[in-house]
Amino acid sequence: MTQPTGLDADGKLRVRDAFIAHAESALAALTSQSTAERDAARQDRDAVPEAGDSSQTLEAGDLEGLFQRSAAHSRESLDAIRALDFTPTTEVGPGAVVGFDGDHYVVGVSSDAFDCDGVSYEGIGAGSPVYAAIVGKRVGDTFSFRGQDHRLDLVT
Repeated sequence: MTQPTGLDADGKLRVRDAFIAHAESALAALTSQSTAERDAARQDRDAVPEAGDSSQTLEAGDLEGLFQRSAAHSRESLDAIRALDFTPTTEVGPGAVVGFDGDHYVVGVSSDAFDCDGVSYEGIGAGSPVYAAIVGKRVGDTFSFRGQDHRLDLVT
């Protein structure tokens, strides 16, 4: 895997676009699953019910609600990602891309891993403990997190 030592403005925009695409894909999957669960919960009014149909319909309805709540959370995350300022920066804050210990992150919205230009990134939420440890820091600054010392190798 390629390890960027720096990231220019165009590279940072590619990271933003990959982050948005990742969030859109997750939202589409949840929306599709919610629709499938809603369809499973509907009973054909003309069909003769079989044993177990009612409980399966109730279970499918419960799952639909879970998927709808997850989709709503994904929509909020997607909106938050789109709202991040991805202009180049020298200080850690929302919209910064940071690297330490060989790992890479986008600051501002929590997310699982996504790839861009052969590099894996994760999202760090602004409310997370690691964010509190790195906010305002610059390349070369050190911070402690969970009893370990780390050095910021990338801030852009």
